[in-house]
Amino acid sequence: MRFQLPQFVETEIKLIGPFTLRQFLWIAAGVSILFVVFYVAGPTWFLIAILPISAISISLAFIKINEISLINYIAYALSYLINPRKYIYKSGENKNIQLPQ
Repeated sequence: MRFQLPQFVETEIKLIGPFTLRQFLWIAAGVSILFVVFYVAGPTWFLIAILPISAISISLAFIKINEISLINYIAYALSYLINPRKYIYKSGENKNIQLPQ
């Protein structure tokens, strides 16, 4: 008996039109923030805030660096910058190191 193996496991399913669920949620978050800015701060602040907020939400939804989403890339960068890095030298180990000539 043959079993069919699933293919393209790492590909996200398009749920809402041409967008994946993650992309749709980032865009919806940007639109909802702009909606709140429009009704709370007024049309002038809305016109000022529309470009940066929409650029941030669209870039978080679509940009990938080395097949890693932008939000994960930012999280990795912050983790690298915040966490301490210790390099400990142990002089007692490997005294017979041969260097290439």
